[in-house]
This record gives sequence, C-alpha cells and structure tokens, in this order.
Amino acid sequence: MAPTEGRTQEATAMPRKTTQHPSHRRAEGKGTGSGTPADRLVRAWLDGKDDTFADLAEEFIAGGRDGVLSAALRKFAERYEEEAVEEFALALTELAEAVEGQAGFDLAELVLLPVATTGAPPDPARLAGSLAGAGLFPAEAEVIFAEGWHSAEAILSLSPVAIRRVLLDIAGRRPPADLPPLPATGEAEGGIAVLVGALAFGTAPSQEEPAPPATGAAGEEEFSDAFERWHASLDPTLIGDAVILSPCSPSQLADEIEALLEEANEAAFEEVADFIDTAREEAAGEEVVARLAERSDGVEVTLLTRAGRELDRRVFDTAEGELTAEDIRRVVGDRIPILDDTA
Repeated sequence: MAPTEGRTQEATAMPRKTTQHPSHRRAEGKGTGSGTPADRLVRAWLDGKDDTFADLAEEFIAGGRDGVLSAALRKFAERYEEEAVEEFALALTELAEAVEGQAGFDLAELVLLPVATTGAPPDPARLAGSLAGAGLFPAEAEVIFAEGWHSAEAILSLSPVAIRRVLLDIAGRRPPADLPPLPATGEAEGGIAVLVGALAFGTAPSQEEPAPPATGAAGEEEFSDAFERWHASLDPTLIGDAVILSPCSPSQLADEIEALLEEANEAAFEEVADFIDTAREEAAGEEVVARLAERSDGVEVTLLTRAGRELDRRVFDTAEGELTAEDIRRVVGDRIPILDDTA
C-alpha cells in the first residue's frame, strides 16, 4: 500500500479497558437452550447479560479454550448476518486485549502503533522509545514495546486466546511467541507494519478521574493533541515516507487501516478529477471528451476536445490497489463523455 501523501495525522482516544463490559448492538433473538459452553456464551450475549458474557469469555480466554470461542462464533454465524457476527467477535477481542490482576501488574492492555510505508518502516526502537515518553498514555502506566515490527495481517488473524498470550508476554517483557517479528527490513505484506506494546498499571487506574487517554470527546481531543505534538516532534529523517497512524488496540486496527485506505482512494480519485479539470481549462470552453484504454501498467486516459484536438494523456496506475479500472471509468464518466473505452 502506498502511503497517503500529506495525510492528516488524526487520532482518537483509545478506550480504557478497565472493568467496562461490551455494549455492542445485539442481534435480535434469544440464545439456544443447550448447555454447552459455547451455547452459554452465545446466550449471554444475545440476552444482553454483559457481566455473564464477560465472565464466561474471560474464563475461556484465560483458560486457553479457543475451541469453545471458535464453536460459539460458528454457531452464531449459522443464525445471524455477518455484521452481527463481527460485533460478537469484536467483543471477544476487546476482552482479550486487556487483563487484570496478574503477577507484576494490576491491569495491562495492548497498544499498537501502525505505520504505512512502501519500503522499510522507521527504526522501531527509536520510534517506540519516543512514543513511550510522549505523554499520550496515563502517567501511571509503564509502556513496554516488543522488539521489531510486526505484520498487521498477523495481528488481525490472532484468536482471542493468542491475543491474550501476546499481551501477557509483552507485559512480562518476553518476546510474543504468537507474533514473530518481521524480517530485519521490516517490510510487511500490505504495506502496514505495527509496533506492538502494552500499558501496564501497577495499581488500578482511578475510575473517578481517568487520565488520558479517556473515553468521551474531551479525552479524545486531549489524546489527539498529544499525538499531534508527538508526531510534530519526530525527526523527518526518522519517518521518511512512512505514514504513522494513530495508536490503537487490536480491536481498532482494522478500522484504522480501513480509514487509511479510504483516504488513499479519495486522494487517487482527486488526482483523476484534477487531471480532467486542468484539461477543461486548456480547452477554453470547448467540450472535453475522453478515450480510455487498458494497458499492462494501468489505464491510459486521453483527453481531447469534441473536435479531436488532444489536450493531454496519462496512465493511471492500477497495480497499487488504490484505483481499479472501474474506479477510473466511473470518475471520468461522471465528469465528461467517454468515446472509446477498452479499459
């Protein structure tokens, strides 16, 4: 994935895990009457019994019972739509990415720093060290990062039990066995590399006056401001052409990547639109039309006047995945007539 040039570095507050329970929209219906562990988990979710659901899920996650969680997801998928299944799976991930009452800390939660780049990402040790002291996280939290970069795809594929093991490994200052680092170059499939860390609290964070990052608009704004200050303080030679996304949790990673892709697509669409607008200015009032031709390296767009005077031509790359031939056809066709179209 090519980074979005000039991408605005926006951040939102990471939700504090503490003792909050899932509050997702429930699929309509009631749980089954069967008493298997998977059925009991599904029934607690559907009945809106958040405490029961969280207690059961925690029991299965802490006990390494991925088979029960997989069975629950499978049973859920047999009865409900994809969106409802995703919400159920997300709730399990959210519970797995934080843990309380372990030896050495009272609370720990995973934190990720995704970076999009077409080449090798920045030095992970320098970036992790800088982020740990940037004031983005509560002062009472110890910020611990695993060494090296990790693959976003690998993180997204982790089961809830594996996510918990990664958290416990990092909080215990051990390399995460379920998440090997990328090669020394740090280049990841899909162009997204991730620093993986943990926030470890020696004592429980205050519930009355939560420190940033906190939920709510005020907490999000404070977190965003701290992220902006940290990003502005980074040495440009360290960042290179990388785009640093907002720190997030594993349950938020897919949304962060999707937002980056949407922004990249919007920038690519604007590039095609600007190409047409420039030709219109050159046409000085004459009608502008287009010819589209697919090539091995993309789609060639030729702009000319209705009378046949060529104004400009350009090949828009489709190999990077930001634009498809259909995207280009739609953007051009929405603005000017297309004469020949072999794309």
